[in-house]
Amino acid sequence: MSSAVIYTDLDGSLLDHHTYAFSEAQPTLTALLERGIPIIPCTSKTRAETLNLMQTMGIDGPMIIENGAAIWVPLDWGLERPEGSDSDAHAWCHSFGPSRGMIRRQLAILNIEWGNRYQSLCELSDKQVAAVTGLDLESAARAKQRQHSETLVWLGTPADRKAFATQVEALDMRCVEGGRFVHVLASGGKAEAVSWLHHKIRRERPDLKRARSLSAGDAENDVEMLEVTDLALLVRSPVNEPPMVRRRGGLVISDIAGPAGWAEGMEALIERVEEEEDRDRLLSKRHDHNAA
Repeated sequence: MSSAVIYTDLDGSLLDHHTYAFSEAQPTLTALLERGIPIIPCTSKTRAETLNLMQTMGIDGPMIIENGAAIWVPLDWGLERPEGSDSDAHAWCHSFGPSRGMIRRQLAILNIEWGNRYQSLCELSDKQVAAVTGLDLESAARAKQRQHSETLVWLGTPADRKAFATQVEALDMRCVEGGRFVHVLASGGKAEAVSWLHHKIRRERPDLKRARSLSAGDAENDVEMLEVTDLALLVRSPVNEPPMVRRRGGLVISDIAGPAGWAEGMEALIERVEEEEDRDRLLSKRHDHNAA
């Protein structure tokens, strides 16, 4: 029976912000997987990107993609497919809002005023995406395969971006800032997706019915996720100041940036989970003794 489920951001957290490497976290990642602790990416990346990375890392299981706009769960992972969900031969998908096409139609309302201050990532060529992100061409092509959100390369000022976000919200959508881009979602978000999935996991997987939720992230779009899980890791960024995370406790802030910081902090979180389990067992024994 696993004591935890880990929900982790990728870029800047488990993956290096500049190189996308994760070698510094590999020993910790391997040890966690060998212990049967599920590691679930919760990322701004697309399904195609995330699946490719999970295969490289040796991770098998659910993924939360496009900043929480959708969840994909393998058919054989032990969770019941929700009514009305989409599926293919390998997994089912629970989405929290309409498709990218619907989002684009809504954004068209703002194009007259704002169209010259952003570009859709999906409308760039693979070479342009590679230049903006540092990805290779194959990875750049996967980054454009968005189904549930719209990713924007912002060309305006930070003040413009805040005003744009306000107008997006007036259209009943969300504007989320990641490490590199602005993401527009119809609804949902990392916190909602993590909460929905963790509740389902604890309800439907007997081996995970008492699993604590752990999260890791480095950027503004991770804050809501870091605030709703039982324990959280804020990974330091090499390019941005740490965002404000409002918690009463249960937060670890890494001393190191990127995957090395992810490994350091995740080991600290797992140690804390084990300490809490030991305390719970001791309290249970005392209760049983007193009852007798």
